[in-house]
Amino acid sequence: MILFALLLIPFTYLMLALLIKKAGIKKRLALVFSTLNLLWAMALIPIVQFKEIIVVQMGGWSAPFGISLVADRFSVLMLLVTAFIFFLTTVYATQSVDKARRKNGHFFFTFGILMGVNGSFMAGDLFNLYVWFEVMLMSSFILVSLGGERKQLEGSIKYLILNLISSLFFVAGIGLLYGKLGSLNLADLSQKMELARANLAVLNPALILIFVGFAIKGALFPFFFWLPASYHTPPPAVTALFAGLLTKVGIYSLIRFYTLFLYYDAGFWQQVVLWMGALSMVIGVVAASSQYDFRKILSFHIISQVGYVVIALGFFTEAALTAAIFFLVHNMLSKTNAFLVAGWVHREKGTLNLKVLGDMFKKSPVWGILFFISAFSLAGLPPLSGFFGKYLVLQSGIEAGYTGVALLALFVGLFTLFSMVKIWLEVFWKKQPEDSAMEWPVNQKPAHWMLFSSLALGAAIVAMGLWAAPIAEYCEAAAQDLLNPSKYIEYVLGPS
Repeated sequence: MILFALLLIPFTYLMLALLIKKAGIKKRLALVFSTLNLLWAMALIPIVQFKEIIVVQMGGWSAPFGISLVADRFSVLMLLVTAFIFFLTTVYATQSVDKARRKNGHFFFTFGILMGVNGSFMAGDLFNLYVWFEVMLMSSFILVSLGGERKQLEGSIKYLILNLISSLFFVAGIGLLYGKLGSLNLADLSQKMELARANLAVLNPALILIFVGFAIKGALFPFFFWLPASYHTPPPAVTALFAGLLTKVGIYSLIRFYTLFLYYDAGFWQQVVLWMGALSMVIGVVAASSQYDFRKILSFHIISQVGYVVIALGFFTEAALTAAIFFLVHNMLSKTNAFLVAGWVHREKGTLNLKVLGDMFKKSPVWGILFFISAFSLAGLPPLSGFFGKYLVLQSGIEAGYTGVALLALFVGLFTLFSMVKIWLEVFWKKQPEDSAMEWPVNQKPAHWMLFSSLALGAAIVAMGLWAAPIAEYCEAAAQDLLNPSKYIEYVLGPS
């Protein structure tokens, strides 16, 4: 029940939302259930610290025959950050999403995403991971297209097609792997691969297909094209939710897949992961520097930032995995808040074109400071969370002997700083061109709840920088678990 509740909470909201017609009641229920989800995720932290790995065998069927829900320190941390981001974007959406979209089911489909994300982080077998991916895909596709505007429909078609291709690769790989090993339970597969180390080449077709599926979900080079084509089209609250959660599920799955399976053939997979991470960093940041749409710049930076996590995975040391987990959490918080600020700018000015914006710091210094915190955390400036995340990645790369890749990451950080300064100067600092002044109605209600959400995320970013040491210690313990798959196997399958 302790893990199943994180599936039951969003499912209960979905059932109630089907029965209730009034949009106002649905909105209040969304706030209640997102709060409950956050409190439940917080309660898991002390439990996983005591038990190390929480395993629930659904229906009383023992692994590998039944459905296993598994949560170690890494997945519980991801569940907690997900719950925090989901709660704040839900609060933000009560003011930022227009009444028509809320009435048409905005909160209904965001809870569909929450259910899919929670399920993905707890999935103990590949087929159920695929199922939760599809739950996310269905809900996110509706949210991208909700409103029916032309640019939304164009973005949603690109989003759907490439994610369906990802699902095709994933399910094909699952089928091939099941045909070879006769199991889909993650712990059981890891154990069988360890016993078959000498003959792993026959599994490569299946592993490659699954790896490509994760790479598309995570928007890694060269499979990232769907993200910048679609993330700038939905309402800002939806984009912020997507930026904080969706690609991170693909990266989480890749880390889990690598540490349970791919490391058995590290000579091949380590180079693949390093090159994909490095190219994602470079291509994402270079593409972002040429954009003049607020959300498009941030969207391309999602690609660049996940590259840092992937190169740390490629270094594959305890310090590197610690850095990957720390950086992943930092990026989820900082990127979400940057998109929330973009949503406020759009609400005030009706556009996100940098060329026609300006004077936003004068309009609201608080929102300007919140963007400063998020943007310069992404750029890696102290004492914010991004500084310590990048420091850990660079240090682990040098210690592992990948000095060239570490220096490349440092170079990419300078380009990230350029993009963030560009947004700051164009949106918040420069005087708005007189011939392009665009204002929404002056009687628009104050964005108090939007500001609350952004303030909470900004505080979390600062706190993660100030208390980086204890958070890094937790990440180190999570990395130790990942580097010891035998512990995962024993907890799920029981003692040999």
